[in-house]
Amino acid sequence: MANESKKNKQFANISLGVMATGFAATIPFRAGGLGLLHAGFEAGVIGGLADWFAVTALFRHPLGIPIPHTALLPRNRKKMSEGIVRVLEDRLLAKESMLEKLRQFELAEQLLPVIRGALHSAVHSERLPQLLEGVIRSVDADRIVPLLSDEIGAAVRRIDLEAALRGFLRKAEEDGTDERMLDLLLERAESWIATEGMRRELGSAVMTLIKGLNLGGLMSFAVNAFIGYLEEDKLGTMLQSFVLSKIHELKLEGTERRQIVMSKLREALDILITQLAESGQLDAMRDELLDAFDIEGELHKLFESLREKGIAFLHDEDFAEKAWTFVDGLLNRLEANEGLVDEAEHWLKGQAAALIERNHARIGSFVRENLDRLDNDQLVELIEDKVGQDLQWIRVNGALCGFLIGLLLRGIEMATGNV
Repeated sequence: MANESKKNKQFANISLGVMATGFAATIPFRAGGLGLLHAGFEAGVIGGLADWFAVTALFRHPLGIPIPHTALLPRNRKKMSEGIVRVLEDRLLAKESMLEKLRQFELAEQLLPVIRGALHSAVHSERLPQLLEGVIRSVDADRIVPLLSDEIGAAVRRIDLEAALRGFLRKAEEDGTDERMLDLLLERAESWIATEGMRRELGSAVMTLIKGLNLGGLMSFAVNAFIGYLEEDKLGTMLQSFVLSKIHELKLEGTERRQIVMSKLREALDILITQLAESGQLDAMRDELLDAFDIEGELHKLFESLREKGIAFLHDEDFAEKAWTFVDGLLNRLEANEGLVDEAEHWLKGQAAALIERNHARIGSFVRENLDRLDNDQLVELIEDKVGQDLQWIRVNGALCGFLIGLLLRGIEMATGNV
């Protein structure tokens, strides 16, 4: 554009030069027909010089002479700068107008495709796995694990063990777990008591107990007769059969004895929980378990395992496809959720409006600062570059119009015989 302005300026100078040359060449021929051309060239010179003066006076002093009311732009640059700032702030970029336009935009609707495209490019970028691997490797486990360990320990210590155990008992009673546990215990007891060794043990223990009884008189005679009749093996078999029959009876669902046993067991467990809680043993047991369990060590192992699995996933050949499927699903759910989109739209417009409110005054300051950075010569050059080419045509038109007007006026004089 600067070259075009320079060419127009040269063309305007040439037009003025042509007029001046024609004027000088026709001075000896001011009478007759050539006098008509002389008058035209004379008027053309006057018009061209007048317009040159007018155009030049906008930007600088003509011929460097400080003639009053010339160099208008440099002399009035402050007024011009303030006028530009006011036009931008009050008209072209008025705050109310910007806020109104903002309300008309569907920001979320326009941003979602852009975000989708950007995320698609990012997910399928060859640099993304390396970037994410660097992020994963930069995570300091020695700083994170102690924090997690402390939080887990504190969370465990906040658990009400008494309430938790009572809740477990209620749940076990509701779904029959306590009865299944009783059946398991009875089966183990039945298997243990049915062994040959237990039979001999029972017989030996009872025989020893009977022999140790300190009885006198008729009772002693009767007991000794009973012992003489029974052998230790027979006595063990009798006791073993008796116990097994009672266990079998307890295994039958719905029997009164089984219900009594279950009731007593539940009552005993409830009392045990109360006693442990009141004595503080529950909390002590919990603290002992926490101290025995190396939370930090296990978290370190878990952290490093997850780190290596994450890095391996990043370099999997299907990473981009799997990652994009996940991201695309999230975006689809987001777009389908009209309420969430409306909330995002409201939030975005609120942030944009707040940004305009806070920074609208800075528009004028920004323009003013940029204008102040230019000295007079730079400012004149900038304006001349933008509008100077059209102003140079004023000079050309002034020379041509003057020439034609000069011809017309001299023609009128010649026609009326006043030459």
